[in-house]
Amino acid sequence: MVGRAGAAGAGPDRLTQGGLTRSGEARHYCTVRGLTGGSRIGSGRWAGRPKRWPATLLVGLLAGLLVASGEGVGQAGRVGAGSVPAAEAPPGTVSRTANFLTDAAGRVVLPRGVTVPAGTVPTAEELRRWLDYGFTAARLELPMTSGGGFPPTGAQPPAGDLEQGGLEQAGALVADLTDHGLTVVLSIVPGARGYQPSTSDLTAGLRRAAERFRVTGGLIGFEVPPTPAAGDLAAALRAVDPHRTLWVGQQAPFDPAAQVAANGGAGYITAWADGTPARAAQLAAAGDAFSLGWFYDAPDADGRLATGIGPGEVRAVATPPAEIVRPYPAAVAGVPTSYGSDGAGVFRLVYRPVRAGGGTLPPGTPTAVIVPGWNYSVGYQARVTGGQVTSEPGAGVLCVVAAAGVAEVRVEIVPAQGTAPVAPPRAGAVNCTTGPTGPTGPTGGDGAAGAAGGTGAAGSPGAGTPAAAPEAAGADTDPPLLLVVLPLLGAALAAAVLGPVLVRLRRR
Repeated sequence: MVGRAGAAGAGPDRLTQGGLTRSGEARHYCTVRGLTGGSRIGSGRWAGRPKRWPATLLVGLLAGLLVASGEGVGQAGRVGAGSVPAAEAPPGTVSRTANFLTDAAGRVVLPRGVTVPAGTVPTAEELRRWLDYGFTAARLELPMTSGGGFPPTGAQPPAGDLEQGGLEQAGALVADLTDHGLTVVLSIVPGARGYQPSTSDLTAGLRRAAERFRVTGGLIGFEVPPTPAAGDLAAALRAVDPHRTLWVGQQAPFDPAAQVAANGGAGYITAWADGTPARAAQLAAAGDAFSLGWFYDAPDADGRLATGIGPGEVRAVATPPAEIVRPYPAAVAGVPTSYGSDGAGVFRLVYRPVRAGGGTLPPGTPTAVIVPGWNYSVGYQARVTGGQVTSEPGAGVLCVVAAAGVAEVRVEIVPAQGTAPVAPPRAGAVNCTTGPTGPTGPTGGDGAAGAAGGTGAAGSPGAGTPAAAPEAAGADTDPPLLLVVLPLLGAALAAAVLGPVLVRLRRR
């Protein structure tokens, strides 16, 4: 598991995994371990597997639903028929727009972090370590019992309201997490052995939780276990809070042993098969290929699901393997086309500076790229085409602004001699702010550990052209994800990208 190693004066600690050192890091350009020559997903290296192509394409087409579909459960992001108009969404709220998670600025958000098990409170050291890893989010389990109540949690639960006590505990933890800049998913899980929440229980619980967190900022939304009643639950959530997104658990189409939480064509990975570093790396690569966020969580050693309530029912936060710690775009001021790292540690991001769902972004809206010190222990240099760097040289979060009128922005981060980037005290995109005349911070210049700015200026600030509003959950009768009509182009692209992953996973 991820550990810390290094000596004083040698720069920031280096992550290790069972003795893994920097020279042994995994290849992270959506690479599947074991493919001939370390081929990249989507690179077209299909030689030697003609007999597996039809089956791979078929399953890949199915997986394409996760990318291509803009339909599904729906998101409680707008006032729908019969709902009560509400004030603006709390600051930091993440919604769904088309096939992406988006923030209030219209940027595509790609959350990464860990699951906080029911009844667990992360320590200050764990929070610091998450920031070092470049994590920007957390998934907090909320144990629910019969009737939709949330009793107090922990190995020795404190006295408290059996319906609301757990929500109050969660509220304090959410405040701590968001104070560190992390966004949060609240995941409802069974709070008793053998308990399978009914639709009525989930409805009552969602309403209770939504009311408690109605004015809380920094939430990605609420997650529920797999259920055929997703549309009804979305309506129940929307009736209380039209600004929250409902995420529904389901089997991952690219790995039957893994799980995702989905809303329409957007989602994030929640269950990591056997939890081994190799499988975790494969699933993280699939997340990169599909622009999915993820929350790492290793399975219980004994295969049991801890409830988070009572002695022996609270498990520790899983420590992520080094293989999944990597640079990535936490918030993209546009639509990402591709991103990932190659075997030489060079990270590349390509994006179109337009709003997801249509429209334009205000000039000066920054893209935030996480640059962990683990991946660049001797520093890095950034090169941008079609934009400019606005963060300090060697910053742990690289901030990039698109030049006016460009159709595409390319960002490249390469290892370079200098100082390892240091994680900021708050996570993610909050480190790339927009000031009165554009993003704050100097324009990057050439340097071994700095950043080389691209061409063009950021342009003057403005409101941009609004996109379609975040998707509504109204769609009470929306079909479940994976049962919608598949746009053929999106399916074909998904098959091409994910086919090698599926071949490898089926051989394991």
